[in-house]
Amino acid sequence: MKFSFQFKEYSPKTEEVYGTILTLGNGYIGIRGEIELEPTIYGTTVLGIYDYTPYFYREIVNAPRVIGLGMMFNGEPLNLSTHKLLKYEKELDIGEGSLKTWIELETNRGARISYESLRIVHGKRKNVAVLKFKFKTDKKGLLTLINPIDVDVANPSYRPEILVRHCYAEELDFGEGFIYAGVKTIDKKYTLGIASSLVTDEKASRSVVKSANGIAEVLSIEVEANRVYEFVKYVVISSERAPALKDKTLKELGELKKLGFDKLFVDHRKYWSEIWKKAKVEIDGDKGAEKGLNFSLFHLIQSLPRDSNISLTARGTHGFGYRGHVFWDTEIYALPFFIAVFPEDAKRMLIYRYRNLEAAKKNAKLNGYEGAQFPWESADDGYEATPSLVPLDMAGKEVVRIYTGEEEHHITADIAYTVDFYYKFTNDEDFMAKYGLEIIFETTRFWASRVEFDEKKGYVIKKVIGPDEYHEHVDNNFFTNLMAKHNLLLGVTYYKRALNKGGSWKETVDRVGVREEEVQKWSEISEKIYLPPQVDGVFEEFDGYFDLEDYTVDPHDIGEARLPEEIRKKIGKTKLIKQADVIATQYLLKDQFDIETIKKNFDYYIVRTTHASSLSMPAYSIVASWLGYEDLAYEYFMKCAYIELKNLYGNTHDGFHLATAGGVWQVLFRGFCGIDIEENSIKIAPRLPSKWKAVKFGFSFRGIWLEIKITPKEVAVRSAGGKEAIRLNIVGEELFLGPNEQIVASL
Repeated sequence: MKFSFQFKEYSPKTEEVYGTILTLGNGYIGIRGEIELEPTIYGTTVLGIYDYTPYFYREIVNAPRVIGLGMMFNGEPLNLSTHKLLKYEKELDIGEGSLKTWIELETNRGARISYESLRIVHGKRKNVAVLKFKFKTDKKGLLTLINPIDVDVANPSYRPEILVRHCYAEELDFGEGFIYAGVKTIDKKYTLGIASSLVTDEKASRSVVKSANGIAEVLSIEVEANRVYEFVKYVVISSERAPALKDKTLKELGELKKLGFDKLFVDHRKYWSEIWKKAKVEIDGDKGAEKGLNFSLFHLIQSLPRDSNISLTARGTHGFGYRGHVFWDTEIYALPFFIAVFPEDAKRMLIYRYRNLEAAKKNAKLNGYEGAQFPWESADDGYEATPSLVPLDMAGKEVVRIYTGEEEHHITADIAYTVDFYYKFTNDEDFMAKYGLEIIFETTRFWASRVEFDEKKGYVIKKVIGPDEYHEHVDNNFFTNLMAKHNLLLGVTYYKRALNKGGSWKETVDRVGVREEEVQKWSEISEKIYLPPQVDGVFEEFDGYFDLEDYTVDPHDIGEARLPEEIRKKIGKTKLIKQADVIATQYLLKDQFDIETIKKNFDYYIVRTTHASSLSMPAYSIVASWLGYEDLAYEYFMKCAYIELKNLYGNTHDGFHLATAGGVWQVLFRGFCGIDIEENSIKIAPRLPSKWKAVKFGFSFRGIWLEIKITPKEVAVRSAGGKEAIRLNIVGEELFLGPNEQIVASL
């Protein structure tokens, strides 16, 4: 699975876009795909490393650049931007997690240079990145190589003119065969140990240079004409809080050099081979869809955090969009893929929420509520990280007021929803006893305190922002109210289950202090919570929505640029919505609606949705497939699958839209393949696009690995492992799949 790109010229703006597309990571280190021979503002992303910043509270740190490389030939710096560029190609191989580059250029003195590199961020060794490169020229002369650890890095802020430095070099050191930088964040919370070494079998002189920019080793080699010279650059980045961080980092660097590139690369390829055995999706008859989907999954997987100190961020290790914060994107859009395919990794991300449960409880108390109120944007400490305002100009005279951190409360119910979804899929009793039950109980307490009683309407939820963020300070948002009701019912259901199960589940109930009278109140609120009314079968998105000025758009287009300026200026006073809201509710809580009601709401809202958020199209695509709107469902699926490769939103340089990547998989799973988990059974009702001859993929259900192959005529399900039969419902037919058995059902 290779993606090749050819560039006629070097362009910093183009490099920014492809920097995201060609990012390599391993859940700890993220290195963007900009060419190593040119300067860039982007350093290295180390997941979980944050620092304080104006407006955004805390943001992920732009750590020192480690992949850069300087080259001079006969005293002339070799840059793509200053020489005649004859060839510039890159290839991302998602099958093996590598980035290859080929460059040919002609120097100002007439020498022809060939350069080829292979870059990896090691899959198994989380601290390691390696760059292997080759050099050839048609003239003899002096080749000088500069291997830097560039500590002069800073984060882009709310305006491109402003950069925020988040780390400084505490120590710069070198010795035989290594350079080292000890780097600390400004808040002194995190320390990074970075070691590097440039290795060659050729005879070379070596020196080291220190400066305000960092430290670099310099190799000089007399090269012959038309001979290929090979080099390997090893990098180790450690952040463990250990007193011997430097010794540990240098020790690992020494081990890498002894192993050599070839052995490291073999282990790296094995890692990705094992990943793809589970994650790969094969689509017969539509290679474009297959490539786009697997490309999305590659970037989703390599952004998966290695520990529970942080969860999946909105734009991954790929950039600084949303400051490396965690949103509802993770639970609702990205986590279902991991729950189904890599459940242990999903558990780790949910434990991140549990680790920050106390912060969520403090957040609720600060806002006058009980239980746990999770922040709209979260960083490493779990406190609210959403800015209340963002300046538009350098003087700060023009600002945008941000209310999402204060009003977009549905994230609390979204997290509870996904805890329940995880349990349905995995039946992980231990997780629920240790973490999940407490999350559900404390989020239920939040909603019980968040509602207000209205004599005419019952329990209402005022002053919120739903997924449709065009309309602020609204009352009784459809999505928020229904998800809150669902959260309350989960609290009731799991309390009863805990009493029935006893043991560690009952111990959790006692530890959290849940009592029968409290649960009865939850039940009463859930029964009487107000739901926006229907008009001709269409649910009102929030109180007063139907009274707004109507305006419709072409559902085949996306974004706000297509709107007249006068509409954009007053968009909050119109019926236009930013993204799926009522439709997202009907997707998540599908069993609460009949198909005719879903259709009426879809038909109404689809022509009033701008899809200005990348989260919008996955939900619409899934529901469109349920309704038999195949062309629209497929169109949205493909747009989502190629959202970065085609830079559809014009902001790919800010990082990868990981929620959309997870959404693409959900379109396949719940939309086209029609798979739902219902209590203890798996329901399959496929609606494949007409051009698909077959689709094949796998997922885990309650510890049993299942391989699914669906064609227009049949569904084949094979189980691997397990001790008990799995109940299947394939287009209404009840079947039982035994351990290590296959069932084939006709459609």
